[in-house]
Amino acid sequence: MPTRSSWQAIAGAVDAVLAAGGAGVEVVVAGDQAEPGGPPPADRRVRVVVNRGARGFAPTCNVGARASRGALLLFLNDDVALGAGVLDALATALARPEIGAAGPDVHSRALGRSESGTVLAWRRGVLEARQEALAGPAPVEVPYLCGAALAVRRTDFERLGGFDERLAPYYWEDVDLSLRLRAAIGPTVAVAATVDHRHGATIERESERQRRVVYERNRYLVSWRHLRGARWLVHLAWLPVRLAASLLRDGAVAAGLLDALRPTASAGRNGARRG
Repeated sequence: MPTRSSWQAIAGAVDAVLAAGGAGVEVVVAGDQAEPGGPPPADRRVRVVVNRGARGFAPTCNVGARASRGALLLFLNDDVALGAGVLDALATALARPEIGAAGPDVHSRALGRSESGTVLAWRRGVLEARQEALAGPAPVEVPYLCGAALAVRRTDFERLGGFDERLAPYYWEDVDLSLRLRAAIGPTVAVAATVDHRHGATIERESERQRRVVYERNRYLVSWRHLRGARWLVHLAWLPVRLAASLLRDGAVAAGLLDALRPTASAGRNGARRG
């Protein structure tokens, strides 16, 4: 559970996981930037690990994964309320070796609907991703899983190098990992279990333009990683048009491209491996 919140703010989410998982569950709270405070010392199922400085979602999830001991990993935002039956449904899905990863049907309070019916397409040489309501009852294969609640086998996560830390501080991590899992193992599926997502407590502290720049930077990084064949020609042909249109607006797309080209983004922030 990656977090920048205090223990008081996340205690309810942690308690919900403990209640849902029983004696066999382990909760690793991964603090990004600051120690959230200690859990009740009587409960040995909960541990806290902390980053050195603010590093973002992907590095914090990777730190938590390395500190955990389970065969199955569930990456769960600290603003997601886990209900009964969710962990069993995810474990059942991941018992099938042909499944790459699984997630619940994530219901957004802000949107008033599901955000797990994901849509992913190539448009003018770059990926476009949307989160819609599920089209029909779960379980259902989706092109990528919502990163607010994403479950994967530890062995697969480690083999693929975890979340790509170039994508810190946020956005597109779930798309990239899902695509790598789908290519290496098999489908990503939304199961017939629902969680409630309060949404955006950390990201909304940033300005809207800054969020857009980060979004576009990571869109380029993920698109470049997964571009194949003739799509490169389409990408290069449309790139000048995208940049010109961006400069006529607020420049966020152009700024995102420049950030994506910086050596720190291209080389990786903490040695994240390519899958």
